[in-house]
Amino acid sequence: HFKLGRVVYFFPSHVLVGCIGGIGAFIVITAIEVSTNTEFEFSVDGFHDTFVDNFHLIGIVLLFEVALRSLMYCTRDDKGRPKYPLLGPIYYCTITPIFYVFLAILGINSDDATDAGFFFPPLESCSGDDCDNKSSSIFNESLFDIFTVIDFTTISWSAVMKAIPTVVSLVAFSLIHVPINIPAFAISTNVEPDMDAELIAHGWSNGFSGIFGGLQNYMCYCNSVIYAKSGGRGPVSSFGIVAITIILFLVGPTIASYVPRCMAGTLLLHIGIDLFLEGVYDSYGDYDALEYAGIWLITMVMVVFGMSAALIAGAAAALSTYLF
Repeated sequence: HFKLGRVVYFFPSHVLVGCIGGIGAFIVITAIEVSTNTEFEFSVDGFHDTFVDNFHLIGIVLLFEVALRSLMYCTRDDKGRPKYPLLGPIYYCTITPIFYVFLAILGINSDDATDAGFFFPPLESCSGDDCDNKSSSIFNESLFDIFTVIDFTTISWSAVMKAIPTVVSLVAFSLIHVPINIPAFAISTNVEPDMDAELIAHGWSNGFSGIFGGLQNYMCYCNSVIYAKSGGRGPVSSFGIVAITIILFLVGPTIASYVPRCMAGTLLLHIGIDLFLEGVYDSYGDYDALEYAGIWLITMVMVVFGMSAALIAGAAAALSTYLF
């Protein structure tokens, strides 16, 4: 009704491009942390703990990434575009069986590989007879606890009032992602979005999520980029993604401990590098010095201080564009 989607057009394109580069760098760091099960820090000790002590973990990820880049380079057409958009997803799916084959060849059992950090740990740890009574499925006695433990007569409404600023911040955080992630995704896919429809969709989805005790939700940029680059188009493929996501949600806790870290690490590293290059490398020469400096500013702030600080840096970069 109010056509608030027009607000997004006040964001200069280089601010959105800077967010793309920052998200890419952030995902690369996440890939490192997921692959090595460490918390990465920009220090000598942080580099030593991540790349030296855990080189056996990160090295496999780098090997898979180099192999994927080589395959993509060798399968380009005359114009440099990929011939097979599904090459990446198929490659990611083959990482797990390839890893198991190498474990069998080297004579390493899965328990030793888990102890060495190659697999994600089981979500539930138990021993003895307790294991017979526990299930890693989401369908257990604690699934609906959120709806059974609420007693309105015991709610501290003063605590609820004190939490309102936090709730408002969460709502604002979700809303901010719409004018940032959607236009950034539009730049990556060369598609003009309907921002009013996007705002309405986010409003309905978060409304229903809140009613049923869910979490805030917004468009996941990196997943959407993977979907688009894999040739995902139209409602059929979109509903297919929804169906697969529901299945993985139901059986995910069961299969998570059988997925090697290198698969998740390779996926994150690949998309992170692509987004980072799209933000800071492909944009070189398309903007003047001030705008390109703003791209790097947003990227670095997001890496060091996180998304919220990057949004402030983006606002400063946007204001500098209008001032100068």
